[in-house]
Amino acid sequence: MATALTEDSLEVPLFTNSKANGVNGKHSIAEDVHEDPVPAKKGKYNAIPGPLGLASASLEGKVALVTGAGRGIGREMALELGRRGAKVIVNYANSSESAEEVVAAIKASGSDAVSIRANVSDVDQIVALFEKAKQAWGYINIVCSNSGVVSFGHVKDVTPEEFDRVFGVNTRGQFFVAREAYKNLEVGGRLILMGSITGQAKGVPKHSVYSGSKGTIETFVRCMAIDFGDKKITVNAIAPGGIKTDMYHAVCREYIPEGLNLDDDGVDEFAAGWSPLHRVGLPIDIARVVCFLASQDGEWINGKVLGIDGAACM
Repeated sequence: MATALTEDSLEVPLFTNSKANGVNGKHSIAEDVHEDPVPAKKGKYNAIPGPLGLASASLEGKVALVTGAGRGIGREMALELGRRGAKVIVNYANSSESAEEVVAAIKASGSDAVSIRANVSDVDQIVALFEKAKQAWGYINIVCSNSGVVSFGHVKDVTPEEFDRVFGVNTRGQFFVAREAYKNLEVGGRLILMGSITGQAKGVPKHSVYSGSKGTIETFVRCMAIDFGDKKITVNAIAPGGIKTDMYHAVCREYIPEGLNLDDDGVDEFAAGWSPLHRVGLPIDIARVVCFLASQDGEWINGKVLGIDGAACM
């Protein structure tokens, strides 16, 4: 079993290749820490955590739970986590057919997956989701909170019901996903929340409720990174710009002046001009950053919100 830490007696799960070391993604500090082949100065804080080279990006032996994984960004997160070796719990709220398609694709890539239904606006369902997820393989290393709803409307027209609907999923739901993640993640795990570029850097007309629900996530991660520290769990958020999912064209039209007059190709052309790279964002752009944060490579990033927009909001 793993070697205990000096003071808190916690076993550290490793973010390395499980085929090379141990089982169930759990490893001791002695197994996890690797000396640089070019010796550095000896000392308590000089040992390198995890393996060197490409192995530090591997997610083999890890178990990831992705909420809202049946479509859009969450779907691509789940698929890419699976491609990189993680077993994946595919959470969905409504469409079991879409979720099972994701499960089948992950299995076809050589990993494993299961689907679990739960609506993250209901705290009891969140608790049950984690209980069932833990039963799948016995442990969880990575939690990606992806569920969300969008909303547009002038502040003068916002009803209490609409406010509660949006904050219930985007803010309250993510908070309680985080709470259960703390309780259920292995030591050394990863929690990745979903923000938005509108909550970080870009003001958008008639978007105050949605933007506010996402802006709160920034404060969550700064505080949670400290609270989760006793389990060596990192907490970060991603803040995507426009990403080409099934809702992309309808949402983009709200951002583009006279956008309702553009067809889908026109929306793409306009949106591509937002970035100096002259293309639109794709779900894989988000999934790759999530996998980085979930791996050993991302360990020293903690309490941060990463904008992922191709410089569209500079």
